[in-house]
Formats: sequence, structure tokens, C-alpha cells
Amino acid sequence: MTNWGMNDRRIFDVLRMEVGMRAAVIFVPFLLILLAPDAGAKDPTAGQVAEKIQKFYKATQDFQAAFQQEYFSKALDRKKRSSGFVYIKKPGMMRWDYKEPRPKHFVADGKALYIYDPELEQVMVDRTFSGSSLTTAVTFLWGQGRLADEFTIAFYGRGDLGGPQHYVLQMLPKKKARFKKLIMVVDQQTFRVTETVVEDPGGNVNHIFFANISTNVGLSDESFHFKIPEGIDVIEAPKPGRSP
Repeated sequence: MTNWGMNDRRIFDVLRMEVGMRAAVIFVPFLLILLAPDAGAKDPTAGQVAEKIQKFYKATQDFQAAFQQEYFSKALDRKKRSSGFVYIKKPGMMRWDYKEPRPKHFVADGKALYIYDPELEQVMVDRTFSGSSLTTAVTFLWGQGRLADEFTIAFYGRGDLGGPQHYVLQMLPKKKARFKKLIMVVDQQTFRVTETVVEDPGGNVNHIFFANISTNVGLSDESFHFKIPEGIDVIEAPKPGRSP
């Protein structure tokens, strides 16, 4: 088992933040209670659209989809594209299986987070993920908190997102957060989120497109269990409050 060095700690923190952002772009659209006036109006407000999303989420126990991701790095002035499949299940379980440009896996089983890179033959493990500061910051993503308390919500007029059959919402965090802005593209008929854009304070932009979305398919808990392969390097995250 590999000792936890300062460089590994920085890498793990970046990856863990990346997981948090990925979690955010999936869960935020579906979560939290938002009280709004009559949702039957022909021209709904942004709050009413958010309420419809909440109703969709309340009936959703699990979620799976294919995804394509475009990540723009401000510092490198470069866009990276990737794709794969994502699986979500209440409470607190998620799995991102990247297929292109190379396999990589982010798995949270509700207790621990595993970041597995087959090419590097390495897995990073945070066994306190469910109680870490990152998870605390995004616990509302698993159904806790109120959207109206966390975000200022408004329609967003950006022509390159969605189409005539979509609503586009902008959500600005009211409190300090790991991201600056969240944009959701929502199907007007189903209120499923088909695109998300997350911009962080450094100007990096994470744009994800979802396709072949299925909900309540009966995903098993075993689908989120990760067995560490034999013979690979295991990097364990330190417990909170403990120096590396």
C-alpha cells in the first residue's frame, strides 16, 4: 500500500473536486424542494420550472444515461472531450464509467469513493467520502436542502444551448461554492435535464450532454460496489484531521 505524499494529496484533492462537480451537474437538476406559485401557467417562471424538475426527481430512485463531456481548461486554453456512461442511485451512490479517450472509473458506494485508472494500474480511495468536507458541501445533491436557499435561479438566454423544446436555467450559488455558475438545459415535456454547464471560479468550463436517459430501472446496490483488483497500486486518503 502506497504512502500518502503531498503530491498525491494534491492530485487526490483535484480528482475529488472533479467528482464533486460531476455529482453536481447530475444531481443538482433533480434535487431539493422549491415552493413556487401556480405551475400550470403557460409561461412558467424559472422557479416553476425548477419545481417541475423537483417533482421529476422525487419520483426518481435511480438514473442512468450515456454522456459526452467537453471540459475547457482556461489555463491551457484547451478543450478535452470524453464520453461514457453514468449511473446514479439514492442515497448517495454514483458511478461514472469513462470509455473514451481511455477507460477510467469514479465510483461512490455511499461510504467510500474510488477513483480507478486501469492504465496507471492505480486506485485512489477515500473511505470517509460520505463524511468528508466535499460531501458535506454537496449533501443536498442526495436530496437534502432547498434549491431556493442555495441558488439564485433565472432563465438564461444563450442561443447555443438547447433548442425550441428546452428551458435553459442559470443557477448562481448564494454561498461560497466550488463552482461559479451552473446552467441546466431542461426538456419542456419531461423536465429531464439534457445538458449541464458548470463554470468554476478559475474560468474552467465543464459541459456535459446526456442521451438515452432512463429512470427507475432498478439498479442494484451491487452495481456501485467496487472491488479493488489484485496487483494494483492503492493510495489511501488520510482521515480528516490527520496529517499525511
